[in-house]
Amino acid sequence: MTDVSTGTGDRRNRSRGQDAPRLRAGLRSALAAVADMPAIVVSNQLDVVATNALGRALLAPALGEGRSNLARFVFLDENTSTAFYPEWDRIADEHVDWLRATAAQARRDRALHRLIGELSTVSPPFRTRWSSERLRACYPPRVTVDHPLVGELDLIREDLMPVADPVLTLRVYTAEPGTATAERLSILASWIQDSALDDRADTKPA
Repeated sequence: MTDVSTGTGDRRNRSRGQDAPRLRAGLRSALAAVADMPAIVVSNQLDVVATNALGRALLAPALGEGRSNLARFVFLDENTSTAFYPEWDRIADEHVDWLRATAAQARRDRALHRLIGELSTVSPPFRTRWSSERLRACYPPRVTVDHPLVGELDLIREDLMPVADPVLTLRVYTAEPGTATAERLSILASWIQDSALDDRADTKPA
């Protein structure tokens, strides 16, 4: 599975801010090379810029209906995001801390301030967290998701920041070998491959 999907966000969201960061060929190749585990490229504003096939399948609930921003998913679609993230409160805190750190480094970024303004206006949980001005916490590199197809996944999350792309992060999700999560990721990967084969068969001329 080396397919790389880009431009997952809807045009409406992009029109409110800046264009999505360009994905260098080298970073695109690095993303595609992560063939057996979910991987995405996320911006400093939590926009999903690109995914590999398994990354898109993993985050399908967050990226459905033209969505691209993880903070919007968490705070503006609480019914879906609380079901997807069993530890929703921790994930919500992480997202606020991420945006707070970005805001400290990009004080004049109008697109970022529009995002923060939107979340503050529409989402009381975001507004409460943002106004609390709590110190940035140190979070464990683990995340649990309840995937609609394969069930609960206890993932190890590694964030790799390319020197040449200071506003992008390559995020890779891994599973400990021999665990139920590793088996379920294999099932998800098989499901993707089967779906791809079905799509190719449907496109063949009769």
